[in-house]
Amino acid sequence: MGTGLVACTTSGSPNAVPAATSESAEPEIRQTDAAGRQLPFPTEFPNRWSRNNDGTDYEPCTQVSEATLRQLRLDVSSVADVAASDFQTARGCSWKFLSDGRSTLSQFVGNINGTEQTLSGYKSLNSAATDWYPDTWLGGRRVLVGSGMSAECAAIVQSGSAVVVTSVIRFGVPKPTTSKICDTAIAFLRNTISEIPV
Repeated sequence: MGTGLVACTTSGSPNAVPAATSESAEPEIRQTDAAGRQLPFPTEFPNRWSRNNDGTDYEPCTQVSEATLRQLRLDVSSVADVAASDFQTARGCSWKFLSDGRSTLSQFVGNINGTEQTLSGYKSLNSAATDWYPDTWLGGRRVLVGSGMSAECAAIVQSGSAVVVTSVIRFGVPKPTTSKICDTAIAFLRNTISEIPV
């Protein structure tokens, strides 16, 4: 009487490496913002969006309009990622001025570090390297205005637990005064603040 066991055979070599499955393939690097809008460049950074800049969904690279860029006389085609490496705090874009390709305007997002996640806390954390000017208000929201050097000025608004920084650096001749550079940063933020969530 038989044992009831059935012999099985398989083809192939016992040392063969199994074919790669879609589960073992590297995931695609995200190329869209939280609303599915395409970035204006391909990013190579898998952690462009990270815990360092996830305090707001605002994405300057996809939410700043061409009309705003043209109004401030920025070169629309010069758009570039502000991130120079993976997992940076800064997430956003920069553009060159049409009048001087060495001068740039950047808008980027970064989470507020420290225990006090407010504009006042951000200002305090960055007081050593920044000359702060009187705050201004845009759309009913407090905006910090500060400069780290004479050729640069930034306008900063809070969004969630992050800040959105609009930074202008001018190297043209004659170089505008720091006050005029601040005016440009504030004007750009004024044109974009309606897109920036509270």
